[in-house]
Amino acid sequence: MIKIFKFLSISIFIFAVVLSCNNNDQSNIELNQSSQKNISNLSESNENISKIQPNTQIVNSGQVGVWVNGQAKIMTTPDIVEMSLGIESINKIVSESVKTVSIDHEKLISVLLKKGIEKNEIKTTRYTINPQYKYTKDGSELTGYKVSHYLSFTYRDIDRIGELIDTISYGPESIGNNLRINSINFSIEDPIVFESKLRENAIADAKRKANELADFSNITLGSPIYISENSPTNFTKQMTESDIGLARMAAVPSTEISSGQLTLTFNVNMGFSIVK
Repeated sequence: MIKIFKFLSISIFIFAVVLSCNNNDQSNIELNQSSQKNISNLSESNENISKIQPNTQIVNSGQVGVWVNGQAKIMTTPDIVEMSLGIESINKIVSESVKTVSIDHEKLISVLLKKGIEKNEIKTTRYTINPQYKYTKDGSELTGYKVSHYLSFTYRDIDRIGELIDTISYGPESIGNNLRINSINFSIEDPIVFESKLRENAIADAKRKANELADFSNITLGSPIYISENSPTNFTKQMTESDIGLARMAAVPSTEISSGQLTLTFNVNMGFSIVK
């Protein structure tokens, strides 16, 4: 009986050892497969990096060069004026405010037409009806309604702009206290004539700067590889309502509005290659 027990114990031990070896072999196989997969992924990643790297270098090398900004300015006298005028009325009854604004608007249009302004150049830019409130510590109280009607137009008789303001401000054809002068903008009717010259001068300025940088750096400048332009600026000189009010106070009974000079500016950005 003892011999049988020993035989069974030895058999169980041998079976356990064999099973353990099989498990270790399976683990080693799985580990080897996982390692090979990781190595494959790493190789693929390195291959992708090698594919990306040349493109990055190309992008960087494409930015090598001399980059400059060119600017041009021209001073000229404006030949047109764009005006924004309005009528405003406040009344406890909204219909009364609407009626007052309508009457004054017709008077204003009549004066503008007599001054030679074309009807098709007069356009409404804003029409609003807003309730007005009085605010106290106890709350708010409706006091009336403000009606506003604003229009804009182009005036070419630029030397007589002050006379126009006087006509609509006081006198037989004036609008009176309901008149609002929103803005007066002096401008150029045909800016394209100046844009071409500004563009030419701005490019010449950019080339001059690039050549100076090349000389100072002891390099040889190549051909232009990039050029862009910014929209022309300062084609309009604006006078606000406060400016106009000060001008009238200083020149009663005749308002003098001076257009002055416009400074037109133009910018270009250019890039030049470097000859190796």
